[in-house]
Amino acid sequence: MKLRWIPCWVVALGALAVPACSRDEPSAPRLHSISGHLRLTGYLVDGDGRFAGTKVVGNAGGVPVELVYGDRVVAQTTTVDGVFGFAGLGPGGYVARTHVIGNIGDETEPLTISASDIAAADTLRLVSQGDLYPVPNPIGESATIYFDLPDTEFVEINILDLAGHTVRGLRAREIPAGFNAVVWNGLDQAGRPATAPMYWVTLVSGEDIRAQLLFR
Repeated sequence: MKLRWIPCWVVALGALAVPACSRDEPSAPRLHSISGHLRLTGYLVDGDGRFAGTKVVGNAGGVPVELVYGDRVVAQTTTVDGVFGFAGLGPGGYVARTHVIGNIGDETEPLTISASDIAAADTLRLVSQGDLYPVPNPIGESATIYFDLPDTEFVEINILDLAGHTVRGLRAREIPAGFNAVVWNGLDQAGRPATAPMYWVTLVSGEDIRAQLLFR
């Protein structure tokens, strides 16, 4: 049988092609997670209206937290025992943020994912702000909420749960300047007892926004 002659340069090209075909395709970037903590701070008041200390809660559940990438909200979650977490994140810079109402809220410093998960040391904090004085706090069967207005203004006062939902509307009308008060009887909008361990009482009058934690 006559052997067919094959040029050596064809053999060389074939040898080079084999490893090229077996080379792995580029893999997608590995996805990572961001986690962190949230703390709530409110103020205690005894039955005579005297300041009784500061209370910090680090295990609150159900508080909404958003994850922002650039100018877009890319994920939302709620806290579980004071911890929030986001998974399935690609490389880049993110910010976690939360708020009660208006400009009362907090956000982390930029959290940059490069090649590993992030456990944020920059804890989110929601702190009671503005002149609202619930007496007593923790509340009993009811609480009287005192507030001062510089002018006659249209005022909305609401009880919110930690997720920001309205539990009870207390006032939505024009209120005269000076020292005022409104009573919350501890019931929700349907007349049922509101039994969660914490609520926000909020006051909104134009750009005047206040929020205080109510404890059970």
